[in-house]
Amino acid sequence: MRLGDTDVPYSHEFKLLITTKLANPHYLPEICIKVTLINFTVTPEGLEDQLLVDVVKYEQPELEQQKDQLVVQLSGFKRQLQETEAKILKLVSEASDDILNDEELIITLDQSKETSIVITDKMVEAEQTAKMINENRESYRSVARRGSVLYFVVADLALVDPMYQYSLEFFTRLFNRRLDKSEKSEVLQDRLAILIADVTESFFLNICRGLFEKDKLLYSFLNAASVLRRAGDITVEEWNCYLRGTTTDFSSHTNDVAYLEEKTYHKLLGLEEAHFSFKDITKSFADAGDSATWKRILSAEEPSAISLPPLYEDRLSPFQKLMLARVLREEKLVPAIKAFVGAELGEKFTESPPFDLEGAADDSTPGTPVIFVLSPGADPIADLIALAQARGMGERIKILSLGQGQGPIA
Repeated sequence: MRLGDTDVPYSHEFKLLITTKLANPHYLPEICIKVTLINFTVTPEGLEDQLLVDVVKYEQPELEQQKDQLVVQLSGFKRQLQETEAKILKLVSEASDDILNDEELIITLDQSKETSIVITDKMVEAEQTAKMINENRESYRSVARRGSVLYFVVADLALVDPMYQYSLEFFTRLFNRRLDKSEKSEVLQDRLAILIADVTESFFLNICRGLFEKDKLLYSFLNAASVLRRAGDITVEEWNCYLRGTTTDFSSHTNDVAYLEEKTYHKLLGLEEAHFSFKDITKSFADAGDSATWKRILSAEEPSAISLPPLYEDRLSPFQKLMLARVLREEKLVPAIKAFVGAELGEKFTESPPFDLEGAADDSTPGTPVIFVLSPGADPIADLIALAQARGMGERIKILSLGQGQGPIA
């Protein structure tokens, strides 16, 4: 093989594997035809199906086992039909000119017909059973869907800070642990509600252990927004408008509301464009009956505590009210986000959970160490020793200082 100007000997069994974390790498056509590209990226729908298997396997193991057996059975039935058809075609192709005198072919055709009828009946029965099993499995999909939503929020945290890296293996292990530890109930709907609440809260507490304080509310907000987006309660247009504002140039529109800044007026026009619920909101600001309420919202210390004019108070969803708050009083957005998260997920998601060393130890394994990233003045050693003693492991704990000159000792 020639590399540059040098002939290099190589083995025909040689394989070169290259991995990349790029979501959508681009290769030149001449490279693409010489390599095999495999995309291992998990998708929301794929992860949802994967978690559904875990949920059903734990909640109704016999159902998942029956489903696996049916898949094998159906595959076997289809293979038998194909083998029968292939055998008939072979005999027909090898038959003499007078097919009616070919006794083996006639017998095989009779047997094949009987076999085909039996197999077809079995396939119909198996497919009906499979349909019933799938209907029962689907009743657990809401739990798998919530798990999928939470994972992709966690995966996207790396975009906030590169230190926030969480593997799918870690996520699925924690998800399965909650299936086992969560409260049980014989009533399906109660059990589903318990699982969804437990998985959501346990992941919030677990992930918050590894987040800087400034990012915890952002994580809560992304959880609440992602749940609503997956359910279709927040549209793509609404989400993009909240994140980026309007992309339409409204500079040619005349601001006819004296107490509104030009920039704010144009942003309101962007809201009208983003969703029909905001229709004619700029006219509401100019309306004599509504303007007093809008002025109070623009000047209040706690604008989120003031009700909107009746039409918009009833019409706008909680997230749409958050979009409006971002346009009118962006400096007061953090309290508005807290109120939004509290209403959607619960008040506990608006408060920073205290560090729980015992919980961190329970969620770790002998092969998964707990790593402390310390800031000046922070020292977890006393808590660590206390936990070791409480668990009867005080004699086994070893402490090494990695200060100057301690390298050889370590």
